Amino acid sequence: MAYSELDIRRVLDATDIVALIGGTVALKRVGRRYVGLCPFHQERSASFSVNGEDGIYYCFGCHAKGDAITFVRETQGVDFVEALEYLADRAHVVIEASARVPADRNAKARLYDGYERLTQWYQAQLVDPLRGEVARAYLGERGIGAEAIRLFGLGFSPSRVQLPIARLGIEPHDWEEGGFGYRDQHGSLVDHMHGRVVFPIRDTTGRVVAFGGRILPQELERLEGKAPKYKNSSESPIYRKRRTLYNLDRARAAIVDAGVAIVCEGYTDVIALDGIGVHNVVATCGTAFSEEHLDVLCRFARKVTLFFDADAAGQSAAERLWSEEESRGVTFDVAQLPEGLDPAEATKKDPELVRYALGRAVPITRFRLERLLAGGDLASVEDRSRVARSALAMIERHPNHLIRGEYVAMIADSTGFSVGELMAQLPKGVRSKTFVEPVGSVTVVDRPAVEALRLLVHDTVGLDGIVVPELFRDPRYRQMVEWISGASSLHQAQQRLQDLGSETLLELFFQLASERSESEHSADVIATLVLRESKLELERLTRSLHSSSSDLTSLIAEVPRVRLLIEELQSDRSQMEPCGALIGWLVGMRSKPLLEPAVSEGSFVHAPSGADGEVGNGH
Repeated sequence: MAYSELDIRRVLDATDIVALIGGTVALKRVGRRYVGLCPFHQERSASFSVNGEDGIYYCFGCHAKGDAITFVRETQGVDFVEALEYLADRAHVVIEASARVPADRNAKARLYDGYERLTQWYQAQLVDPLRGEVARAYLGERGIGAEAIRLFGLGFSPSRVQLPIARLGIEPHDWEEGGFGYRDQHGSLVDHMHGRVVFPIRDTTGRVVAFGGRILPQELERLEGKAPKYKNSSESPIYRKRRTLYNLDRARAAIVDAGVAIVCEGYTDVIALDGIGVHNVVATCGTAFSEEHLDVLCRFARKVTLFFDADAAGQSAAERLWSEEESRGVTFDVAQLPEGLDPAEATKKDPELVRYALGRAVPITRFRLERLLAGGDLASVEDRSRVARSALAMIERHPNHLIRGEYVAMIADSTGFSVGELMAQLPKGVRSKTFVEPVGSVTVVDRPAVEALRLLVHDTVGLDGIVVPELFRDPRYRQMVEWISGASSLHQAQQRLQDLGSETLLELFFQLASERSESEHSADVIATLVLRESKLELERLTRSLHSSSSDLTSLIAEVPRVRLLIEELQSDRSQMEPCGALIGWLVGMRSKPLLEPAVSEGSFVHAPSGADGEVGNGH
């Protein structure tokens, strides 16, 4: 079979290649072209270019190239004719073949058509006043009304109604291969979905490729509980569970706009969240969230928020792909609900609870670390040692050295070991990137503090009043900040330290001045240090409130405000307003005799003091 060159050109001319590829890849306009992450290989920075004027694409990374037909062939796994016919149908262009379409070539088209017809039949059963009454009542109990039924195309397969397979135009030999159903012991064709509410599952172009079904309670009771609650179409030539995400066709634009994809486990979770205005949400289709799912989502989002059930199985599922952050260039958050609730139930109970959970999603490494530390046995030093080793193994692969240093401090707080003791357990390469190793006669051990101090050295005027002595617990760092803040240049800062006469501080200054900060974002460096010190000071304040008999009314009033500021800065480290407010609070608190800061033995490793009171050449 063949199509004329004229028909091929008509189809290509009628196809908006930017819109076509934009349905699979998040594209941004750059000049006269569009760029995005290549769908044909893994990459972190966009090297995939689409030329809408000429109707072609090219990847500067893997050198994939072609036109709209090539793109459909490569992404959908179809041949030239199938790709051409798909594009013609999409663009409403009528083309005529010179020969009859062979049955094997048309197999996928038959399956797509069959699923569309069956979807319409299921929808008709659900809205039928009698047949769909029980199913509509069940959905209503779950908070799914008429509008959601319409938007998501929900249907119903009555258990006592004969499915008109022949009238629907589905050929018997396609029934099992296409995932529609199976043959019973009598050889009759049986619907996978009978007795179930039906959720059509669509590909990224919006074509129905499978169904998910939830059995009605009455039907489950009739079968004496011998049927699974949830059932999905079997895999077929047009449906792969580990690559298909429910609602991606509708959520794609919202995911691109937000830069975040929220992943749930259930169809009703998606519908419930969509109903309260959370549109960037998808769900897996009866299988665990996989690397193949991630391959698909990485084309649209740089962050994935896992929003699973609060039970142990759901929370454990959130841990499976944490190691993909570094290799994929995508970050994972975990949103947590009170135990016993799934997102759909929580939405029905209190939509604000869901919004709060999503707004307070935590990085997946922190989530895993907190679970480990909270569930660990810390009764004896041996037990604490085992927990600490497990926790260190968990964080050592984190790509951000500033965050890794903060996690080491968390482990120290929970296990009672000092940061120095914990650092000694990390591999040397990781240790050197987390905390600075000994250089010359000076030992610098606190990475977040070091990076903030390095920023001040290179911008003493701009960071004057921001990087303040009260942010540091090491007396050397505090003294350096006091002497160099406001200096008009590196040379003037150097002169001040020379006038001070401290060789130790001068050597530390030259170490910091010789290299710019490794972080591209100074706000993130400062926010990391401010958050750590604010949490420590808040904890110290809380302990003082419990132990002191003095009138601390004014301090008590500060606690909620400071906690709110910490939450605001933690959610977005680029916010300077809460960061500045916390710096001001720290300055005030650390000047109060009640809460006079002292360097904790469990927080830093110090060199022994020399005779002149400066830090000596120990270690």
